[in-house]
Amino acid sequence: ASLLKSGWKEVNRMTQGGFRRGEQWMIGALQHKNKTGFTLSLFIQFALFNKPLMIDVNKKPLLLRISFEDDITTNMNFVYKYLKARELRAQLFQKGEPWPDEVDDISIGDVSQEEIAQYVKERLSVNGYEVKFMRVDPSQWTYMHLCNYITSLEAEGYEVHCCMADYLAMLPTTGCTVGPMGTDLRDMYRRTRNFMSPRKILFMTPHQLSTDAKQLLRDGRNNFLQEVAEKGYLAGCKQLDQEIDGEMYIHIEKHQKRYFQTVQRGKHRGMPVLDDEYKSFALPFPKKGPILDDLEYANIAVRKLGGAPIDSGGEETPFWDFGSSPI
Repeated sequence: ASLLKSGWKEVNRMTQGGFRRGEQWMIGALQHKNKTGFTLSLFIQFALFNKPLMIDVNKKPLLLRISFEDDITTNMNFVYKYLKARELRAQLFQKGEPWPDEVDDISIGDVSQEEIAQYVKERLSVNGYEVKFMRVDPSQWTYMHLCNYITSLEAEGYEVHCCMADYLAMLPTTGCTVGPMGTDLRDMYRRTRNFMSPRKILFMTPHQLSTDAKQLLRDGRNNFLQEVAEKGYLAGCKQLDQEIDGEMYIHIEKHQKRYFQTVQRGKHRGMPVLDDEYKSFALPFPKKGPILDDLEYANIAVRKLGGAPIDSGGEETPFWDFGSSPI
């Protein structure tokens, strides 16, 4: 199966090369833990780091992002800032200057939404992908509308390589099997997977963790993500993880006045066993702006908070000894 690799080295290591087309991935997290930012970043990276491998060479390759929550402007502004920050980093790198931790947030200023859309479209089409961002009122749709929309795109001559839905669980479960609590939600995930998988569409969606997971945090558990991974701490249905191909959990943790996006992989169906040490890592948040990709740069991820970046050779050296300072 063709791969969509991410722009983060450790995500690629964790997924053993990248996300496979036809897989269904769920990104689990509590509220306000950067689910949208994390998945949007992956979406950008798919366009930047992958050349479309076509099943039908007469079709146009498409990456589709549907938001059931945030409006398009919010998403486009994030993508714009991300791409502008990457440009700035490349310029500094060419001059031999390090990427500063204190970089100012990229300002939208008086750039119009039309200009932003044009810029995003241009930058993300670098490898031949077309990208589509859309906002849908979830109360007006069901999973059937989602499937029908993809069928209509195919009729227009597109081959959809990735469909990212933010969040699938916001759709009403109309037409799904009714039973004990969570049966309909689980069935909706199953039906969506059964539609996407034979078409070789990578389907990704964030999902809220349950109140039980929140309780673990209140109890002060260490290694929160390791506690929840593969244990069904999912809102609406404890058995949801039985339907999906891959699960990834994210959280935000603070260590010595610095914030980190922690990432933990759960199951990954059909793949060789991966060493536990590669199943988790943390990405440091810059003071401002998004966490940029590191595929063409030194690995920015750390295995443990306060440790050195992976592959840097210094396991115990605190992160900020590498050309940055603590807040």
